[in-house]
Amino acid sequence: MKEDKSIFPQALRNRLCLSIILSILILSAGCAGEKNIKFYRSDEIKGIERVAVLPFENLSSEKEAAKRIRRTVIAELLSRGVDVIEPGEVTRVLRELEIRSPTALSIEDIQKTGKKLKVDALITGSVIAYRISRGINVSYPEVTIQLMLIDTETGNILWSVWNTEGGPDFWVRHFGTEGKSLSETARDVVKKAFDTLF
Repeated sequence: MKEDKSIFPQALRNRLCLSIILSILILSAGCAGEKNIKFYRSDEIKGIERVAVLPFENLSSEKEAAKRIRRTVIAELLSRGVDVIEPGEVTRVLRELEIRSPTALSIEDIQKTGKKLKVDALITGSVIAYRISRGINVSYPEVTIQLMLIDTETGNILWSVWNTEGGPDFWVRHFGTEGKSLSETARDVVKKAFDTLF
């Protein structure tokens, strides 16, 4: 029988190899799919306590995407202690003021809407992507949103953010495991967007 003359016994070498492989996997797991967040935050943000979330523009192929993201935005704001006007009241005021496109407001429209709703700011937004993308062997969610916070007195943009979440992460790409759902990805994209504001 041949004697093992290496400085590491076999059991120790096995543990060392296993540790190295696990370390590589853990480090690689952090390399998720494509993520991108860009934002602008004005120094003038202060005293924003009451907001109205306007209907969002839908640039995605998913028919209900704008409504879903708007609901998620409202829920996120409420969870952070912001007073949010009920969406039905916002719709009623927009109709009353004959504002047909909430994503293309004039300063006068912003001021009138703010006064009527008694809010400090309006949140407008667009849903750019809201989909399950399919690769050769895997599928994964992708959500991209753009949000703006607009001062109702001045019409100035106080905050603007563009965020993308989703894409195939390490586990999906290499092992075909099931990643986050589309709704989980939508919640993440909204939460991380608001992390740049609060």
